[in-house]
Amino acid sequence: MRRLFVLLVLFIGIFLSATTIEVLWMGWPQDQVMQLVKAFKDENPTVEVDIQLVPFGQLFQTLEVRLAAGDGTPDVYIVDGPNTASYAARGYLLALDDYFTDEEMDDWFSASIEEGSYDGKFYSVPYGTSSAGIFYNKAIFEEYGIPFPPEGIDERLTWDEVVEIARALTKDTNNDGITDIWGLVIEQIDRPYLIFPIVQSLGARALSSDGFVSQGYINSKEFIEGTTFYWKLFNEWKISPQGVPDSAIAREYFGTGKAAMMLGNEWNIRRMSQYPSVEFGLTPFPYFEGGAIVTPTGSWHVGINSKTRKLDEALKFTKFITGKEAVITWHMLNGIAPARYDVYEALPEVFGNPMWQTFLYEMEHTAVARPVTPGYSQYELMLREAFNSIHYGADPKKTLDDAAIRIDRELRRYK
Repeated sequence: MRRLFVLLVLFIGIFLSATTIEVLWMGWPQDQVMQLVKAFKDENPTVEVDIQLVPFGQLFQTLEVRLAAGDGTPDVYIVDGPNTASYAARGYLLALDDYFTDEEMDDWFSASIEEGSYDGKFYSVPYGTSSAGIFYNKAIFEEYGIPFPPEGIDERLTWDEVVEIARALTKDTNNDGITDIWGLVIEQIDRPYLIFPIVQSLGARALSSDGFVSQGYINSKEFIEGTTFYWKLFNEWKISPQGVPDSAIAREYFGTGKAAMMLGNEWNIRRMSQYPSVEFGLTPFPYFEGGAIVTPTGSWHVGINSKTRKLDEALKFTKFITGKEAVITWHMLNGIAPARYDVYEALPEVFGNPMWQTFLYEMEHTAVARPVTPGYSQYELMLREAFNSIHYGADPKKTLDDAAIRIDRELRRYK
């Protein structure tokens, strides 16, 4: 009885002395996220975590409102990598250079460190990263006698070859004038993430080096050439469907046999399991003949509020959630590409898969982070509007000329 009393007193003491940190997080499935929170609390019984899961569509607006309040909460928050500069420039992120050793920094891909840095300082810790390629439906290729695309890095297709294959596999199977099988569906149809590598292969730059000028960049000859190619996918060749607004719908097209190929992210290795009847392969991200090989990258990071009053506890949570064991757990739960080298080494049974080996190569050798600018949110939003209009048939040059004027007007606010 006395022992039970002592344990009860100790428990009450720990509970009363616990510090609660507020964490604003992406709205992933709660059961997945809470496994990591529980593991953190098991290691840190004096730290309580008030974790708030916000759906993707509301996340950025919620962060803007909460951080602008300046009250030091949330103490820790999820950061979309390209937004690091925006939050850092406005004083919302704590510079973390003094809290991570060189050895710790070496654990992450260099592109991830670049995305988490601004003005020479390190502000957001990589949580995941990403890559993309073209997934192809083997049954459709076999049915129409088209050889499978090459899967080796040294044999990647050119964009012209992709178009040729897609045109051969775009089918009106019952002759009713409606396309039943599309040659190529794009998972993120209007997002710079997947469109930038297309124009960058032609030598285009997406923004000035100081991050404040889009005029002469997003409406350069090379950029317009690349977006004209993108326009042709939907409007001239008609090998890609218009109006596919998000990843889940694009994945449904591919998974149900309505698309022969899908330009999409690495997470589809896991997420295509919802379509178990589909046998698929992966061919590397294409390029234009004579142009550069460029692939997209970047994903979620973790940041600490510069005004937090609970720095020690915030650091403990940040280091835990981005550490090797937690990232291993998160990959096994969610399938997102880890940003840490040591996770790939720790899971050879997972990452020995040839598809993962392709993505790992891209992340190490061909990945280019999105441009750094303190106005990234507005920059991306206006470009998404432009790309969306272009894919519906708007003139690429006029659309980008107009977008450059609007973007530069917005970016001047950050100078």
